[in-house]
Amino acid sequence: MFRHSIRNKLILFLLIATLVPFITSIVVSYIFTKEKVTEDTITNNSALISQAKLNILNYLNGVVQASTTIYTGQHLSELGQLYDILERERDIDYMSDKVIKSGLQVMSHAVKEFKQVYLYASVSDRSFLSSNDFTGSTTGKYEFLRPFPEDKTVYFETTHMNHSYNIAINVYSAPTPVLSMHRKLMYSPNNTSIGELIIDLHLDLISEISQSLYTHDTEELYILDNEGNIVFGPDPSKWGQRLEGSWGNEAIHSTLDKGSYEWNKGPYAGINVFEKMKTDYVDWTIVKRLPYDQLTKNAKQLTLINSLVLTFFMLIVIGGTIYISIRFTEPIKQLIRYITRIQAGQVQLGQMHKDIELTRTDEMGILANRFHGLMQDLNQMVMREYRLELANKSNQLMALQAQINPHFLNNALQSIGTLALQHNAPKVYALIASLAKMMHYSMNTNESVVPLGKELEHIKAYLELQKQRFEHQFQIVYDIEEGTKAISVPKMMIQPLVENYFKHGFNPSAAEDGLLRIQASKRIEEEYEFLEIMVEDNGIGVSEERLREIRNRLNAPSTGDEACIGLSNVQTRVKLYFTDDATLDIEHAQPRGLRIVIHIPMNKGVNR
Repeated sequence: MFRHSIRNKLILFLLIATLVPFITSIVVSYIFTKEKVTEDTITNNSALISQAKLNILNYLNGVVQASTTIYTGQHLSELGQLYDILERERDIDYMSDKVIKSGLQVMSHAVKEFKQVYLYASVSDRSFLSSNDFTGSTTGKYEFLRPFPEDKTVYFETTHMNHSYNIAINVYSAPTPVLSMHRKLMYSPNNTSIGELIIDLHLDLISEISQSLYTHDTEELYILDNEGNIVFGPDPSKWGQRLEGSWGNEAIHSTLDKGSYEWNKGPYAGINVFEKMKTDYVDWTIVKRLPYDQLTKNAKQLTLINSLVLTFFMLIVIGGTIYISIRFTEPIKQLIRYITRIQAGQVQLGQMHKDIELTRTDEMGILANRFHGLMQDLNQMVMREYRLELANKSNQLMALQAQINPHFLNNALQSIGTLALQHNAPKVYALIASLAKMMHYSMNTNESVVPLGKELEHIKAYLELQKQRFEHQFQIVYDIEEGTKAISVPKMMIQPLVENYFKHGFNPSAAEDGLLRIQASKRIEEEYEFLEIMVEDNGIGVSEERLREIRNRLNAPSTGDEACIGLSNVQTRVKLYFTDDATLDIEHAQPRGLRIVIHIPMNKGVNR
């Protein structure tokens, strides 16, 4: 139905022409917006990370700088005395111990993020610890301190929980995450180590700087050391632990100072933006995780707005498209309906102008006017042919009136047959009876279609007369399927084919008797059922060239060839009664003679 409808095709074409640009625009807009937003987001986050990196480094530099006051202490006499005490090669007495604790107390107040300061003096092998709330000391070095890197004098230990370095304290403080700066204390003249200074830092400032760099619940920010340990992250309970998963390895091991890369696994699949934070005392990497959902959020919102606007206008366009299509094709459908009504006989040709709209001035109006004119011409032609047919019928009636009355002729033949029986001549009576049957059958004009069985009875009567004429010099074989006798066929369809044998194929002087075969059967070809009627003889036949000529002339209805008139007449009547699906074929018979086959479709009704 769709393939044969101009309206549906027109609607589909207009919808495609409308929808494709809209959808393409939305898709291209979304892709471009997504890429642009992603690019801008990466650029903006890189700038934020760079600024945060500078802030953190400035802070760490301030811590490192504050730790150097142990050497100088120009404005803090306690610190200046402290270094003097450390560089002496003797035991620390009570006064020296008091000076060291006082100096460490001053240093612990230098920066508000300092939680506590630890000092180990190698000369006296003593450890000191000082914070805002207490000071203490003990003999020996804290045994769990890891060896100091050989190439460094200052380094920062990754986030860990603070402890008392095995020094007894009189004020309890709950362990908290701290970042420890380690400084090796050197004696300048011979460049030897005289101790180690450790400053434990609260992560408040680093946390404050980092917290401002990402949106909680949607993004993540990590500061990782070169071994993959977490210096800072969104979950404080994991500070100082090894990073779970391998998503940060590319950033940690990258040779670039900054950059970004995609990660497609887990809930935070998206873009990772990183920047190295590398100095003489730290080797960290700041990594910010930007999920795809967050990256495309703005692009989706913009695309949604554009889609709603475009959808609104698209609905208007679709409505207009359907209206225009219906408006354009409705006159065509109207003409089709009128033509269908004419074919069904529901409208007289002369009344078409009452139903067809002729007021339009566009192409549809021109088509309607031309169709109206065509119907008028057709009406005039039909009326002319109808009058001609009436005239022919009148002439035929007058000709029939001038002929002998068929009933009188039939009664006369019956009287002659009765007389033949009275004079003991049954053969004459049989022949007269066959002739009477033939005349009664052929002169009955009330029926043009008869059962095949009735047509065969007429053929038998005809052949009885031919047998008498040719003194039984031929044989007749009937091969008729019983189920075919009730099938309706055009009247006088088989006689011209049989008569053609006696006119052109039968040779009375031949040494061998003639043979005439009449066959009727049903055939199924390509799922269709056909009635096949065959008339075959063993007569003199025709040459191949003559056969081709006959076949060609059968397709030319104006032929005047006497041998083809009968065949052409049968073929024409069969096609008129059973449509063009009915065929008449002529071919050579074996070993000689001619075969004529008629195919009649069983699924086509007979036009009476």
